[in-house]
Amino acid sequence: MLALLLAAPVDAWSACGSDTERSGTITLDVGSLTRVFVVKVPSGVDGRTPAPVLFAFHPYGMNATYMQSRVSTRLWPEAIMVYPEGFPGRGGPAWQGRPGESDDRDVAFFDAVLTWLDAHECIDRRRVFVMGYSNGAGFASVLACTRNSSIAGVAIASGRQACAPTGARPVMLAHGLRDASIGYEQAIQAAQTWSKVNQCAAPPKVETPGCFAATSCKAAPTMLCTYPGGHEYNAAFTRAFIETFQKVK
Repeated sequence: MLALLLAAPVDAWSACGSDTERSGTITLDVGSLTRVFVVKVPSGVDGRTPAPVLFAFHPYGMNATYMQSRVSTRLWPEAIMVYPEGFPGRGGPAWQGRPGESDDRDVAFFDAVLTWLDAHECIDRRRVFVMGYSNGAGFASVLACTRNSSIAGVAIASGRQACAPTGARPVMLAHGLRDASIGYEQAIQAAQTWSKVNQCAAPPKVETPGCFAATSCKAAPTMLCTYPGGHEYNAAFTRAFIETFQKVK
């Protein structure tokens, strides 16, 4: 697949070459809320060359530590990894599931983290990617609608399509055929929606284990990885979506 060229947003990359932060846990005040995220800066990031950024959103009730075990910096040592924590609730940290829900508190959090990264890290704003698993995948879908111009690609693992995407972007979908929590039909619907947005001739093959691309996509690639299991995260999907994102220049 040829490298994907996307239009750069305003302020495509931050000021680089100055002292930058390294890996650690960061606390931010976002409106009246205190939010937390973990940033990991691998050795392949030199602080002078604008680096891609990958946000990884955890499932309901889990945390940033959990997502670090699923999406490791080892698979993309040239990228800055960001692991945000959902808003605490009765069942544990969680993400908003639709645009406008909870006063868009998590969208505001995403904006605040991007602003922090601009000020403290050498990032390439043309290559900011989001992925999530389960509830986190739903929020990644929200960002594909509400912050489409700020992201360069999205990966959705065992999630729901929260809204209609507002622009073409590379998308990777993953879902288990026997998912009893979020049915496989959600993946079919998302694949069809994204195939239209990305101007594909036909959506990817469904209900067959393996990763399949939509046909002849004019705007951006669309791929669905189907697994025979249930709602669990499939480790092979991490490598699959990272390899797709690495092609975006």
